[in-house]
Amino acid sequence: MRNDSAPAGRGKTILIVILIAANLLMLAIAIITVPPNLGGIIKKNETPAAVKPSSSRTAKEPADMPEPADKPAQSEKYAQADEPAQAETAVNELSTYERPDLGDFLWYTEDVFYNGVPDGAAIIDNVKYTTGGWKGLIIYDPDNDYGANAWEFLNVDIAGTEEELEVTLDWYMLFISGEGNSLDETDMEDIVYDGGWVGGGIRAFGLGELRLRRLYDLNDKQYAFGTLDTPDGIPAFIALVRP
Repeated sequence: MRNDSAPAGRGKTILIVILIAANLLMLAIAIITVPPNLGGIIKKNETPAAVKPSSSRTAKEPADMPEPADKPAQSEKYAQADEPAQAETAVNELSTYERPDLGDFLWYTEDVFYNGVPDGAAIIDNVKYTTGGWKGLIIYDPDNDYGANAWEFLNVDIAGTEEELEVTLDWYMLFISGEGNSLDETDMEDIVYDGGWVGGGIRAFGLGELRLRRLYDLNDKQYAFGTLDTPDGIPAFIALVRP
């Protein structure tokens, strides 16, 4: 069984390096694609500055992350809805198919990746509150043990029921550690993982096994994170966010 714990030491250094590289490439892409008269108006969340993780942080294994004792099972927006259908509709309005960028995932790379679910979050305990579109990030080989460290941005669509779920991965852009360019993956064929709601999260199989072990709501946003077991055995972590 593979260890799902986040990397420490050398692995953190590698993550910092590729974070900075990806950030610079995102900046270059934004400058190239923005019209000249708008070149100086680049939104902060499109080209975030890389923040070095604290070396004092201790990585936690997703499967063993403790839940705060006072954390509600559901967010108030679910509990206060007059009908379950109203709650589902309200939550699924967060669904998005906007392409992700680096700024969408600083919550993960600088905090949750090391510390787990933050205090004050409401755990999502029903798959119907997760359906629709998400922005996604996959971090491959974070310790670079296989020489395959890379970050992949994508969109993810979740559809179906607790017993029959489809998780579709729609590829966008790949950043490979040590290389000075990105790979446009928008023409790549989508991959569908089939599975269900298992143990308070999503488990699905396609090209390997996808596990979204923690899904939660915080400040009118939804977050999810877990692991992706690839066919070649390269470890990978996945994070989702919306809107």
